[in-house]
Amino acid sequence: MRTLINSVDSIGAALAETVGFDRVYSPDRIEEAARADLDWVVATAVAPLAWATNRAPTQDLCAIRRLQEVMATCRIAHVTLISSCFLYPFPVGVDERHPIEPRLLRPYARHRYELERWCQRRWPTSVVRLPHVFGRACRSDVRNPTHDLARLAALNPDSATQHYDIDRLAGDLRVVARLALPLVNLATPPLTNRRVLEDLLGMAPLPGAEAVRRVVRDVRTAHAAAFGGAGGYIESEAATLDRIASYVSAIGGG
Repeated sequence: MRTLINSVDSIGAALAETVGFDRVYSPDRIEEAARADLDWVVATAVAPLAWATNRAPTQDLCAIRRLQEVMATCRIAHVTLISSCFLYPFPVGVDERHPIEPRLLRPYARHRYELERWCQRRWPTSVVRLPHVFGRACRSDVRNPTHDLARLAALNPDSATQHYDIDRLAGDLRVVARLALPLVNLATPPLTNRRVLEDLLGMAPLPGAEAVRRVVRDVRTAHAAAFGGAGGYIESEAATLDRIASYVSAIGGG
């Protein structure tokens, strides 16, 4: 029996649409899962915007503590925890084998790293770290990935971001389960903001964006081949671009 315990909206809601769960506990009713006997549990506490969480970390921490309080009462055979690639303080050329130093983490990353360790101490756990996500299943009043992509216009156009199509997550979770991977980064090739804006969204960077600090995220995975990828990424740059283009086309450009 597959169960989703979703402590936040957005990614959890998308999971509920793309993965066939027997039971789904949404953010407003996760307490109903208390003291349950559960087989395979997918748990998520991935807030949509790391920068907003870092500015107001208390609410984020309360949501994670609430999730922990419920899960601690349950008997669980296996946990798949949806986490974040934003845990790496120096996110260039690192993969699952690189240790994380908690003292260097900002609240968003620290809260999720602590949740990973907490789950690993209690149950057999697979941690799945995601980069920035998009996809048709993510559309909601809380999170619209078209707006997320459009926000790149305010950032340095030469910064590079990794984009993951959450519509492929169901298949990727099957690979994680089949191989019993304890930790995996679902890392895609980094794309410059300029390329996404100009080539895929038909937008130009906002005036002054080039003065914003340049940030490059290039997290990789040691398990690329298991997901059909190579070179540290689960798919090619062309495949990621095609996925974003298909998404933008499907929703009429946002």
